[in-house]
Amino acid sequence: MNYILFDPPNIERFYPFSLTRPLGEMRIFGGTIKQNWEKILGTKISYLTATHLSELYPVHWSDENILICSSCIPDIKNLKKYSIHSGKSELNEIQKKWIELQIESHLIYKDLIDILFNIQKNDFFLREKSTINCFKNSFLNDEDGPIVIEEDVTIMEGVMIKGPVHICKGSVIKMGAKIYGPTLIGPYCKIGGEVSNSIFLGYSNKAHEGFLGHSIIGEWCNIGAGTSNSNLKNNYDTVKIWDYESKKFLDSMKQFLGLYMGDHSKCAINTSFNTGTIIGINCNIFGTGFPRNYIPSFSWGGPSGYKEYNIDKAIETAKIVMKRRNIEMSAEYEKMLRKVFNMTVSFRS
Repeated sequence: MNYILFDPPNIERFYPFSLTRPLGEMRIFGGTIKQNWEKILGTKISYLTATHLSELYPVHWSDENILICSSCIPDIKNLKKYSIHSGKSELNEIQKKWIELQIESHLIYKDLIDILFNIQKNDFFLREKSTINCFKNSFLNDEDGPIVIEEDVTIMEGVMIKGPVHICKGSVIKMGAKIYGPTLIGPYCKIGGEVSNSIFLGYSNKAHEGFLGHSIIGEWCNIGAGTSNSNLKNNYDTVKIWDYESKKFLDSMKQFLGLYMGDHSKCAINTSFNTGTIIGINCNIFGTGFPRNYIPSFSWGGPSGYKEYNIDKAIETAKIVMKRRNIEMSAEYEKMLRKVFNMTVSFRS
């Protein structure tokens, strides 16, 4: 049987992260949504995703296909409940069926952090080739959930980790860092300071002091030294957050919400983010004072004002950043970024 993960029609509700990836590339405990489905099914899966992503993530059809909603948590029970059996020519019918399914979908954007960790067993697991410097001076507490440390991870001196926490391949946890679960650190990240209830998708740096809580950070982001975000309003009220689908701020009905930062975005030292701030992709944020609660993709500036980030300069910087991790930007990836630049013009205006 051929399995395909397909994105929902209202994929805008998962922006900015789904601007640059299928929803199945979001990380949960144990890997991406796609990787977890592949473990359950014992086979490779392809994506049916947005047109501008299809060259990077091509779909593979066969005579018989099982299409799985990318917005449900990988579980064999969910496969039976949220999948569609179809031939290659039934796409219109798939879309109709999805409208019925999405009402019951398990993955709700505003609750993303709360549900990504389906933890039942406490455990501390250290892969070979990973190192914990001065082990007796680091503190790892797995009483509330497992601490999973993949290969080639470095835990420096004085680190304190309280599970559930998953640290992916090649990441570095800097000296004295404090990490509270549930937190997921994707591959090749550098993490320092205090982090709580957060997800790093990968290849991003928060290497210095500062607090990050109830946040999701995309790939290729850099958070300047001393930067912190608020994850609770002073009046303890629920947090309003920008909704891409309705193009306005909506009540999230959540009391704790932090910073959502899209791929390739960066902020200067000592940046302070308000509760429930959403930043698009390829943003460069600097200046004194609190930035806006919503900053559109390809924005350059800060509290004193923003201008459009030139697409050629943005791509040039992205290539330099990726090269530092020995990754060459592909022509398909660059093409995708240029398409996203055009797709997000209306948000900037």
